[in-house]
Amino acid sequence: MIRILAAGDVIGKPGRKALAKLLPLARETFKPDIVIVNGENAAGGFGLTKKIYDQFINNFGIDCVTMGNHWHDKPEIHNFAPTAERLVLPANMMNVGDNALAFRVLQTADGTPFAVINLIGKAFMHADNRDFFKPVDDILANLPSQCRIRIVDFHGEATSEKQALGHYLKGRASLVYGTHSHVPTADERIFEGGTGYTTDLGMTGPYDSVIGIRTEAALLRMQTGDRKRFEPATNDLWFCFVLADIDPTNGKCIKIERFRWEWDVIKKRLELDDSEEGI
Repeated sequence: MIRILAAGDVIGKPGRKALAKLLPLARETFKPDIVIVNGENAAGGFGLTKKIYDQFINNFGIDCVTMGNHWHDKPEIHNFAPTAERLVLPANMMNVGDNALAFRVLQTADGTPFAVINLIGKAFMHADNRDFFKPVDDILANLPSQCRIRIVDFHGEATSEKQALGHYLKGRASLVYGTHSHVPTADERIFEGGTGYTTDLGMTGPYDSVIGIRTEAALLRMQTGDRKRFEPATNDLWFCFVLADIDPTNGKCIKIERFRWEWDVIKKRLELDDSEEGI
């Protein structure tokens, strides 16, 4: 059995703190073989830098970083994305022209191959995003036959699109989950054919906020149209993730479970250090 831990959108430094503090505890508790996070909001809430990508891989031991509509917000990513072996971009986004950047075939510590695929929605997203069905078909068709574990992060606004893709990939993907809404959904299940599914993982970051952004700035923009700069909030950190157990011989999901860990609660209970050193 191979255990996957997939965590939702990491929001700025507060999200990185939640990840740094709680991922080690999750590793100790659940012993995941694969850890995947969505990193498109990791740098100040918008985009990803090389420094943070390296921190995720080298310091946090994350196996793969998926992205979304903010993947290009930090211009430096254009320099390192083509050679970043554990970074995937959304295949059908209007400014991603190569499926080769939209999936990675990697290995667990024991040598079990697994693939991670990234797609993006069309509804309520950029009008020029392309169809997501054909790219995922093309990627799946070209994966090595021995790679039975296939994981899909679908970064989308519309729950209908996420659920539609989950059904479309029944029996062809091991795990399909949604990101982007920053709100965890309570619909984890296993589809016919052994595909684990949940509509959205939720974010890893500050929930005393409006989807991770300081509440006062979000309200001001909604009420007046004022374009005051959005910044991540800082309070009430949650680490939201799912665990999925996969049979490596056939790629079928045999168990999926969601978790919501609150840093303030766990810190108090376990008397953990609250410092931000190294984050």
